[in-house]
Amino acid sequence: MAHLDVLSDGSEAGRQSPRDTEDDFYCLRYQVWYPSHDCAFRTYFRTSPGCLDCQQGRFNLKRHADSIRRAKRSFLTVG
Repeated sequence: MAHLDVLSDGSEAGRQSPRDTEDDFYCLRYQVWYPSHDCAFRTYFRTSPGCLDCQQGRFNLKRHADSIRRAKRSFLTVG
């Protein structure tokens, strides 16, 4: 099981973060609300070192697998 790097000081400051209407996911690692599709994108394309090897990311990737595959095909590769 992967270890989640959550704040260990017991602070609740992250839990007070604003939540927009499209935010359907609470990230335990960064203690913020944001769209689960963004989490899936970060997991699949490995765009954030802090999101590597994250169980929540893997769950969101499974949840949004079809749309991530479509996004993968829409990128233009240069070089």
